[in-house]
Amino acid sequence: MTHSPVRVAYSRCASYSDRNLLRDAIRQVLAVQIEDFPGGVSGKKIMLKPNLLAWRHEEDVACVHPAFLVESARAFLDAGASGVAVLENPAVQSAPSIIRSMGIASELASMNVAVANFERYEKAAPPENVRFRNLEIAREYQDFDAVCDIAKAKTHGMMTLTLCVKNLFGLVKGSERMGWHLAVGRDFSMFADMLLDICLTVRPRFNLLDAVVCMEGNGPGSGTPVKRGFIAGASDALALDASVAPLLGVEDLLLLRNAEKRGLLPPFVNTGDVPERNPLLLPDPPGMLTEWGVPLPPFLKGWLRNYVISRPLLDPSKCVGCGLCVKMCPPQSLRLKEGKPVFDLPNCIRCYCCQEHCPKGAIRPKKTVPMRCMEGIENGIRSLFGK
Repeated sequence: MTHSPVRVAYSRCASYSDRNLLRDAIRQVLAVQIEDFPGGVSGKKIMLKPNLLAWRHEEDVACVHPAFLVESARAFLDAGASGVAVLENPAVQSAPSIIRSMGIASELASMNVAVANFERYEKAAPPENVRFRNLEIAREYQDFDAVCDIAKAKTHGMMTLTLCVKNLFGLVKGSERMGWHLAVGRDFSMFADMLLDICLTVRPRFNLLDAVVCMEGNGPGSGTPVKRGFIAGASDALALDASVAPLLGVEDLLLLRNAEKRGLLPPFVNTGDVPERNPLLLPDPPGMLTEWGVPLPPFLKGWLRNYVISRPLLDPSKCVGCGLCVKMCPPQSLRLKEGKPVFDLPNCIRCYCCQEHCPKGAIRPKKTVPMRCMEGIENGIRSLFGK
């Protein structure tokens, strides 16, 4: 049976300040998805799962923009949805507190849009083609007719980019997220597979990407805002990610590579006002150890991991000694000494939770000299013999 390509829709939007322009852009992108949804959205209950990492200051690009979230809810209601709710599990704050801090609580309430944290976590009943069968995720999404995954386009110190598939990790309970970082954070390919399994389980029927203003550099929490001026959407999260990643300068995203190997990546076609390629400034990645098929003894693999791949680096001038990095470290490989975090690198799993949650951007991935040398050798080999 031949399936039609997924349509990935694009619309241009220069800023969030012109609500009419933003509203029209979101509706254009959603219209394509609503056409593909059996029976449309009239009379349906829609759950919005936005990226609300943490709201620390006005216009914080760690989150979907407040106006983008409001207009997304409005678009579904105007299309006939019987109800819309915003549910999320932020890193530190609650979803309602972030919405209040954003200044949109009354606007959402006036539209009867409920806002809540995920609370009911159960072991998922995953489809047959998943690899991790012990995932506990928020049960609330099953109370709705469809999920709309609303992601923020931004860099990520561990997975290079946060787009729609990565955003679904927020359905995992906070403590369980730590556990999964600890369990599979040493192997980024395994972590990517775990994200794919969540996507296969939840299957969001609507996906929106806020790329009006993106985050580049030290993402996903402490990077720099940069304008890209577009919105993207698709009925398949993987198709959307595969379409957008090259436009943001990432031709070979690990998550998508794994999806293709597993036969999960659907065919897609771009529609609408597709932007030109405009790469983001990427963070120094934690680094996948180069693989040349040479078997290595365990002690040497451990040494390479601890002393060759990238490591978290503290900028003492930015650190305020809040201790949040210590609290959020899954293997507890951080401790405060004289008001500053100290890393126990042999126990560090390079999950970069510390970097993600640092409110001051005081922690970033730093490539070691051996890693840079190894990458240079690998690039030289590939240039001679092809990838």
